[in-house]
Amino acid sequence: MRNEAPLIRLVEVEAFIHDISTRMPFRYGIACMTEAPALHLRLTIEDSNGKLARGVAADGLPPRWFDKDPEKSLRQNVEDQVSAMTLARDVYLDCGARTATAAEHWQAALPRVYEDCAAAGLNALTSAFGSSFFERAMLDALARLHGLSFFDLLKNDLTGLETASILPDQPLERLYCRHTVGLGDPIRTGDISGDDRLLDGLPQSLEECIDEYGLRYFKVKVCGEDEGDLQRIEELTRLFEERCADGYSITLDGNEQYRDPRQLTGLLKKLEQDPSTQRFCERILFIEQPLSRETALSAEIEEGLRELAGTRPIIIDESDDNLDSFERATALGYRGTSHKNCKGIFKSLHNRRLICELNREAGEELFFQSAEDLANLPVIPLQQDLTAVAALGILHVERNGHHYFRGLEHLPRAEAKAALEAHPDLYEPFENSARLLIRNGCLNVASLQGEGFGYGCELSLEERLRLEDWSCSM
Repeated sequence: MRNEAPLIRLVEVEAFIHDISTRMPFRYGIACMTEAPALHLRLTIEDSNGKLARGVAADGLPPRWFDKDPEKSLRQNVEDQVSAMTLARDVYLDCGARTATAAEHWQAALPRVYEDCAAAGLNALTSAFGSSFFERAMLDALARLHGLSFFDLLKNDLTGLETASILPDQPLERLYCRHTVGLGDPIRTGDISGDDRLLDGLPQSLEECIDEYGLRYFKVKVCGEDEGDLQRIEELTRLFEERCADGYSITLDGNEQYRDPRQLTGLLKKLEQDPSTQRFCERILFIEQPLSRETALSAEIEEGLRELAGTRPIIIDESDDNLDSFERATALGYRGTSHKNCKGIFKSLHNRRLICELNREAGEELFFQSAEDLANLPVIPLQQDLTAVAALGILHVERNGHHYFRGLEHLPRAEAKAALEAHPDLYEPFENSARLLIRNGCLNVASLQGEGFGYGCELSLEERLRLEDWSCSM
């Protein structure tokens, strides 16, 4: 029997922000990130009996992922992301003045968020990002209101959506870490010049990361320039064959760098035919968003896309900016879409249902969700994303925040200490703080299944700036 979803009102919203610098540049697509703010939102809800609860959501604000318009400055790009949240705040507080289920609040607010953001010149992916803060904070508060974990909240159908049937019987307790190989990352330790060498206690080269963490899953970014990509992949193949004794698996991320899917088909053929890269090619699980969002879902590319899809499954990522995006993508030959909390947790649940339906019709597991990263950092962005991935039953998840940023040193000292104490399976002590604990290529996430959405530690949000007191320095 379906449980009765509780009715809630949205009472108050507070926003906090602080700036964070990377330990090394992160190059993806047309962007190179060396710093980014982290935005936290705290939402208070009230049930029909007058009981209050607070929930939190947070994300970093990476430049040129939500909007790759080269005419926009990095500062404008980040400010657009903040604007999306503030526009969504006004809509959610207006819709949330009446009592409704969490899903009903989302269903009422989302179309207005898209409309208001579009009027402000923001694209659909940025608009969905603004909404996503409120979706996550609502679910966190609702779970705490009922003393449930995020998974149990969904398994008991308490959001207003029927979700129990589309989830596994239990959340995963271990996830394989899929390491991002950025376009500018050093492959061998010997590739690092003396001036660029980091002496901060963390691995820097891919070679060091494999040895330190026992990695076996990798996300390799390609830039659409075949000569450079082929040379780099040849170097990667040698390293993986030397260092990954238990085998390895690859996903390729095109980051919208290809105009024609046939170019990538040609690259795969070259990889397959060259003995020095053949092993790499055999281990490619899927290809992520090779085409720009302007063309990725257009009928003009369908023939070439289906040729590429005949070699490896293809998923959308940046193109998943509306509720119907994934369904439109499957009609063209795509087989999957990425889960990212920043694109909307309700959207991920919506896509999960579609995947279950499509696989049931096909009679086999053809369609799938992957789990990708947004340089998620502890506590909230990382832990809530891992909690969602564990609930969705996705076995491996891209992680890169721990690589491009230094442990938990971006957090207030008390918050880092609280995270380590509450989640000793996920973190380990590191100098005066803590760092992510990856052993044998795995993350242990069982401690995330406590009350609320993925965190059991006290947060020090007031040690950050109130959003109204902050200005972008990028």
